[in-house]
Amino acid sequence: RSSDLSSYDVCSLLLGTSTLLVWVGVIRYLGYFQKYNVLILTMQASLPKVLRFCCCAGMIYLGYTFCGWIVLGPYHEKFEDLNTVAECLFSLVNGDDMFATFAQIQQKSTFVWLFSRLYLYSFISLFIYMILSLFIALITDSYETIKKYQQNGFPATDLHEFLKETDGVFGTDNYGKPSPSSVTFMCCCRRPRIDDDLIRIN
Repeated sequence: RSSDLSSYDVCSLLLGTSTLLVWVGVIRYLGYFQKYNVLILTMQASLPKVLRFCCCAGMIYLGYTFCGWIVLGPYHEKFEDLNTVAECLFSLVNGDDMFATFAQIQQKSTFVWLFSRLYLYSFISLFIYMILSLFIALITDSYETIKKYQQNGFPATDLHEFLKETDGVFGTDNYGKPSPSSVTFMCCCRRPRIDDDLIRIN
């Protein structure tokens, strides 16, 4: 039965992941409609900035995680291992279970109790009032930019700029179409067709 359960776990994992990817892939077809592609364009525009921001915020988060595990681990059940500490801090960022986290600290050491207050207050203030607000501001800024582009038009890409420069250099109105002056010059250089229909007889 253990082998059957392990096979079921693998199959369910693959089936669930594939189902998720299929439904996420359906969003691609909504990108053809201007009113439905705001989410896709906003995610594409904000993803690089969000990833860079998460790298910096993750360093601070890991610092608080290791610090809480080392100092508060013997005095608090939510700080006994790294996994529990990470889950506890993530719940605090979302405003969950704050009072229980403060109340369950054991007051065996006054120094550790004071440190726990400073640790929790600084983490909650930093992540809720600053880091989380900046994270939302990055996405909001990208959304406002995409909304402005939809109203006023998207900026020209590098390919469009190259085609404009090419039109100016070669004297063409549209890329690949010769200008009237070049056509006239080519017509003047043609050989006159006077004796084309005559047969020379020696």
